[in-house]
Amino acid sequence: MLPTFSIPPIGPRQGKVWGDTQLVFAFNGVESHRIRFQPGYRSSRHRHEHKWNRFVVLRGCLSIVIFHPGQSEEIKDETIIREGQITDVPPNVWHQFETIEAGEALEYYWTVLEAGDIERADVGGKT
Repeated sequence: MLPTFSIPPIGPRQGKVWGDTQLVFAFNGVESHRIRFQPGYRSSRHRHEHKWNRFVVLRGCLSIVIFHPGQSEEIKDETIIREGQITDVPPNVWHQFETIEAGEALEYYWTVLEAGDIERADVGGKT
């Protein structure tokens, strides 16, 4: 018999100051959320220790702001994305989004397993 996996259902909408978010899919280190946003707001400034964050705008316009660690809060990069455009934020990078025009986007999260993620105590050998 093949194993049965329990995949979570679509989650409830959760209100945010800028609009709302809804879980669409979460399984095995990958998540997707649908976000709807109103103009003139911003998300919290935050970072994800291990997760990548991808924004895909379906309609409207978002500004994704990246903050540079150890530098003045005034030093930042901004990427403006509109319908059909995508941008990624790597793990452990402080960022926030600002809503320019009302709209909707998909937000994806995933982790990347590092091929070099191994620490050897010895080289092994013949027993």
